[in-house]
Amino acid sequence: MKTKYFVSILLILVLILFNSCEDYLDINDDPNNPTEVPVSQLLATVEVDLAGSMGASVGGLSGYTSAMVHQMFQRGNTHQFYDLQGTDFEVQTPWNIMYSRLLTDIRQIINLGTQDEGNEDWHYVGISQIIKAYTFSVLVDIWGDVPFSEANFGSEVRMPEYDNGDNIYPQLFTLVDEGITNLQKTSNLSPGADDIIYQGNLSLWIKFARTLKLKMYNQIRLVQDVSAEINALLADESQLIGSGDDFEFPYGASLAPMNRNPAYQQEYTPGAAYFYINPYFYEIMTGQNTFFPVEGNPYSGITDPRVPYYFYNQLAPGQAAENPVAYRNGDFVSVYMFSYNIDPNEGFDQASSQTIAGLYPIGGRYDDGNGGIASFNGAGDTPQRMLTYFSRLYTQAELALVGITSQNDSLLLAQAIQASFDKVNEVAFTAGAPAIAQGDIESYINSVMSLYNSADNEGKLLHIMTQKWIASFGFGIDAYNDYRRTGYPVLHDGNTDNIDITVRTREFPLSYPWKTNDLQVNENAPAQKNITTFNVFWDAN
Repeated sequence: MKTKYFVSILLILVLILFNSCEDYLDINDDPNNPTEVPVSQLLATVEVDLAGSMGASVGGLSGYTSAMVHQMFQRGNTHQFYDLQGTDFEVQTPWNIMYSRLLTDIRQIINLGTQDEGNEDWHYVGISQIIKAYTFSVLVDIWGDVPFSEANFGSEVRMPEYDNGDNIYPQLFTLVDEGITNLQKTSNLSPGADDIIYQGNLSLWIKFARTLKLKMYNQIRLVQDVSAEINALLADESQLIGSGDDFEFPYGASLAPMNRNPAYQQEYTPGAAYFYINPYFYEIMTGQNTFFPVEGNPYSGITDPRVPYYFYNQLAPGQAAENPVAYRNGDFVSVYMFSYNIDPNEGFDQASSQTIAGLYPIGGRYDDGNGGIASFNGAGDTPQRMLTYFSRLYTQAELALVGITSQNDSLLLAQAIQASFDKVNEVAFTAGAPAIAQGDIESYINSVMSLYNSADNEGKLLHIMTQKWIASFGFGIDAYNDYRRTGYPVLHDGNTDNIDITVRTREFPLSYPWKTNDLQVNENAPAQKNITTFNVFWDAN
């Protein structure tokens, strides 16, 4: 079924190209804004661009945000020293995808879907409004102040103002509510196969919309009293994302047309893996504490059963690496963060030796312990997660712990960890990999909950956010937001470890820099920010 959706996507793109070029001699028509493309053909392209802009491949927001929260990173100043610039690919690409394509197409859908009274396509409009709200919530969370009220008007507004994030967020809640209302109306068309994410299941879109509101209210809880709104949403949890309802973009296993997870395509091209796995993340999950004595490992001596699903070791047991290694732990090979141009072994090529992202985050290989060079012959069909059931449960555990709700935080955390493992097993089942035994899951949960129940409230918050961080692998956006909001998980600091080849030269980025080119041509744009001091409005730390 997934392949069929991507064939449809290719046909959509052909139709868009055809319609935009058919009357190419008419200079009064803007070929970049085809007015004749029906909403049924635009929705799929919106969803493709949404997943691409949020994803873990190069140019997706989860790539560099994963580096900032010490999950995986690339060699170089940008990833290893927090040295992000407004000219960097990691800044420009997601910004361009969202503004130039995604949000522009959404505006087109909303305009076309509401222009003929009595013949409106309300279901497409409602879905688009919810996606728009989600997209702008991410833009605000990452950049802070962004074009909103004057954005995507084309030639009508060539130099949009950058709205304050705290003014945008309230409008997003309204937009979500409008989207829900429109999904409940009678519509001229039904999304059906045009909707890749939920295949036209409007009740799932409403569950996502309500869960998005819960996530956003939690995001702003430090700067606004949102207790009433949160408790109203939790009054009927059946109206929120549940098991099997995850908001994610499905990928397939096809080569022609290519519809595999873009991050899989990137990492499993032989000899061309882009990301290194951060040794800090690996040691947290394997219960070790060899180089970060100040930070410490809250799970020392506890091995996470998800390790072979998260990381794939190309080296077989005892096999020599192709070059001298910077960091090797068993068959796990990587480099240290904060070591670029310092570690004498950091620059050696390890394309066939380094450990890479595995089955769970991007559809790579399950690590069966036998090694083997990563190759482009797997399915690569793991979905791009964006908002999940387990994430919702971690959010509820946080809200209960801080007293916004009267729910049981301990029970919610245990349920969230179980749901995190269930998601890994769901991916494993699809790939034909062995499942994690329930006994092993329960043993891990019991170990974590023993630590949790003996901790004070600050220690409990650390456990909730660290477990959510581990579960988020493959979607770094939420982990980046969570760290700035709560200060957890504790991250590795190259200036406090016991290694003389790691030095942190910059402070943690509190937001992304704005795209430099846009600042230069837009007289209404602000001056470039200092990303180590410019915090997003909800970041009260």
